[in-house]
Amino acid sequence: MKRFNIFLTLDKTSSLKVLSKASAIICLIAVIATSGLIVTFLPYSTYADTQSDLDEANEELEELKNAQSSLSSQYSDLNDSLTATAEKITAVDEQIKTKQDEIDSLNSEIDALNSSIDEQYEAMKLRIRYMYENGTENLLLQSMMESGSMADFLVKSEYIVELSNYDREQLDLLNEEITNRNDAMANLQTDLTELETLKTSLNSETANLKQSIYDIQSELDTTSDSIAQTEALCLEYEKKIQEENIQRQLAAIAAMQAGDEVSYSGTKLDYTATDLAMLAAIIECEAGNQSYEGKLAVGSVIVNRVLNPRFGDSITSVIYASGQFSPVASGRFAIVLARGASQECVSAAYEVLNGNLTTTALYFHVYRPSVDTGGTVIGDHVFY
Repeated sequence: MKRFNIFLTLDKTSSLKVLSKASAIICLIAVIATSGLIVTFLPYSTYADTQSDLDEANEELEELKNAQSSLSSQYSDLNDSLTATAEKITAVDEQIKTKQDEIDSLNSEIDALNSSIDEQYEAMKLRIRYMYENGTENLLLQSMMESGSMADFLVKSEYIVELSNYDREQLDLLNEEITNRNDAMANLQTDLTELETLKTSLNSETANLKQSIYDIQSELDTTSDSIAQTEALCLEYEKKIQEENIQRQLAAIAAMQAGDEVSYSGTKLDYTATDLAMLAAIIECEAGNQSYEGKLAVGSVIVNRVLNPRFGDSITSVIYASGQFSPVASGRFAIVLARGASQECVSAAYEVLNGNLTTTALYFHVYRPSVDTGGTVIGDHVFY
């Protein structure tokens, strides 16, 4: 007597489709009833919907992670700009200090020059007062009377004239020095004003950068929260798919005929580097946290299916078979395959591809002590 497995898929969006399928099923049952066939009906109604939800969630997760990456890049650039602006402010502060020191030094020089002018002016006033009180003519007459010779008189007269000229020249020189220093002071004040204006601008730029960094950080926090929520949703969908797969597996196991489970121990597969990488990746996804024995068992199930005519005839077709391995549906398999599996998983894959098949099982799922009966329990999995 032959046994058939029929998967019933109901379209929730169209009552006409449901009625059509119902009619077809009734006709099929009638045919089966007259032929003596045994039929096992397996639930398959929600897998496609859950997978669609998971695919949408994964797409959203990918978009969120891309947005997070972009925001992180912007955040880094803004921090670099903030650091550069802070360095500019430090440089401007040093220039301001230098200019202020120069201004202070010039002020000291101007004060000293003003003191020299005051001293020179006081000395000149005394000489002028002396000449005024005694009269220039009397001073010259006195010099003549006191001179021992005409030459001595001329020398003294010339000295009086030179002294007067000296006073005027000194005052002119001192005033010129003050003028020069005042001009230099004006230039320094202009430079100082420009530097202070630049510092004000840099401080404003710093404030804007800090605000931008704050805004980006807020967006990053929001995006991180969204990523966490979406990842949790993906995990929920993955668990749901896994549970649906378990139910389908159990139905398939119940429908297995004697002889379906065959030992292929010692059988070596012709495989490529890609086959090895894919098998190692699925082993890591399904049994990465299990013992080496558990990794070998998972790998053995994959190879047993490749060798069994009821399944695909290659590592690729078995792994990518619809509804078989939840990590493939969730996208985790692609991630592990892209980065490469762990060395222990690669070693386990290599062993089973070369014939070290440690179980004849064709199915496995997460062991549920209160539910699962039969099978062989290895670590957190039960194998059938």
